[in-house]
Amino acid sequence: MPESRNQNRTASPPPSRVLAPGVVILGDNGGIRSADPRALALLGCANRDLERRWSEIRPQLEAQGFRLDDGDGPGSVALPLGGPDGQEPARHLLFDLRGTGEGSVLLIHDADVNDAWQSDLRLSSQMRSLSQISPAVAHDLRAPINAMVFNIEILKETVASGRGAEPAIRDRQLRYVNVLKEELSRLHRSLEIFLAHISPRGDRVETVDLRELMEEFAALLVAPARKQQVQVQADLPDDQVPVEGSRYLLRQAFLHLGLAALARLPKQGTLEILLEHMDDRARIEIGGDADPEAAPLPGFDIQVSPDGTLSQLWVARSLLAAHGGEVRVPEASAGASVAFEVELRVSEKD
Repeated sequence: MPESRNQNRTASPPPSRVLAPGVVILGDNGGIRSADPRALALLGCANRDLERRWSEIRPQLEAQGFRLDDGDGPGSVALPLGGPDGQEPARHLLFDLRGTGEGSVLLIHDADVNDAWQSDLRLSSQMRSLSQISPAVAHDLRAPINAMVFNIEILKETVASGRGAEPAIRDRQLRYVNVLKEELSRLHRSLEIFLAHISPRGDRVETVDLRELMEEFAALLVAPARKQQVQVQADLPDDQVPVEGSRYLLRQAFLHLGLAALARLPKQGTLEILLEHMDDRARIEIGGDADPEAAPLPGFDIQVSPDGTLSQLWVARSLLAAHGGEVRVPEASAGASVAFEVELRVSEKD
């Protein structure tokens, strides 16, 4: 396998032309000393036109507080930029300043590529988390199906007996029908919760009841938790907790956090999910008493390994930040209790 991996690495070079930033070396007073071919391509000019092109772009950067000569102001700026002489189509570039004064480096990124890369990370992280829970969810879905098949067979036998008019037999048939109804309802709810996490039909900004979302979140984790011999316990308020956001993206964020917390729990442990409504904020705690031998939380940085890019927690934090929220690991969770603490802004009720 290592040989195969090395062969693939040699045969398939990374798509550096798309992902790599353009590099600009700044001279005295924020002028340009040199630019590599990637920077020229992103700026949409040839080397001979670089100074003129830079004279068009630099005022736009400085209008946003970017100070190339002394390093003051923001270190990174996004700028919609037209072609030379204002020609369209416009492209969005990210300018990232490293260092100050003469000899500092200005990195230029294609913002569209950056957005596409983040979207790919979100989708790959979603697939990784769903692949973790799918076997356990599938096992739990078989239970109501098996119960329905069993009761249909018994019901068929009582109908075939020709004694359906007898009160005792009729009562038994009604019980079988009620069991079928209950199991069908159970199957329907489990499918709806699982499909909601894989279907983007809820990917729009709306007022979301965080209490309902946490109920679904807890229900979804029951199957993988049971496989690990862990219980799920949700402590939720009676009233709605409305937040503005995308149901689909919030579900992804909480699934990533829940699986990371679940991985730290010992057998016979309990995954606790707490939701509190505090004035204009909602606070969620996800965790439980950790297994002393469990590996520490990996942190929110992206990790790269031969098996791929591991970015579930990075994606979870990014999605929550996009909703005006934040996630942190309380100090106390280093040895036990809460793994993650999330805060989101509560929207006002109509």
